[in-house]
This record gives sequence, C-alpha cells and structure tokens, in this order.
Amino acid sequence: MVQIEYTKKPSGPTLRAAIRKALAAGETWLQLTWGENQITIERTARGLTGQGWIGRHGGHDLAAALAAAERNRRLATLDYPEHELAAIRSALAATRCAA
Repeated sequence: MVQIEYTKKPSGPTLRAAIRKALAAGETWLQLTWGENQITIERTARGLTGQGWIGRHGGHDLAAALAAAERNRRLATLDYPEHELAAIRSALAATRCAA
C-alpha cells in the first residue's frame, strides 16, 4: 500500500510515472492525493482498476492507459503464450477494421 500526497497539482505524466514506479516495485494498491482530490489504483486478478479524479485525470483512465501500455509492451516482446498471441492478434485486427 502506497500513499502519495502532492502539494501542487500533479500533471498526467507525473501521475503515470508514480503509478508505474509503485507497480514496478510490486505494490498492488496505491492512493494519490492532492488536497481533497484523490485517485486510487489497484492491481486485481482482472488487471488494473482505478477510481477518483485529480484535475482532469481520472483513475479509471490512468489505469486503462497503463494496462494498455503494459499489454503493448508484452505484445512487442512476445511475452505471451502462443494461444494468447493468436487471440490478441485477431482482436487487434477486428479493432482496426472497425475503426
């Protein structure tokens, strides 16, 4: 459990860096606070979840962005079993065709 309190309004990159650092250290729950505003990020069996807001930055959005970045990193390094890679590739192809 990590709690980080900011005295000045943190930027998006500052929040993402703090979350990445805590997750890399093996933390499963963290709370970022600025005044009365807070964001809570938790790593669950389903992945990253987030709630709360600091300025324009929502916990859900930050968790989703970091989870997507982690998936992209794993995909780029092929750090998946082959059956998962096939499912991911087909889902990506379907997403690209829909857009």
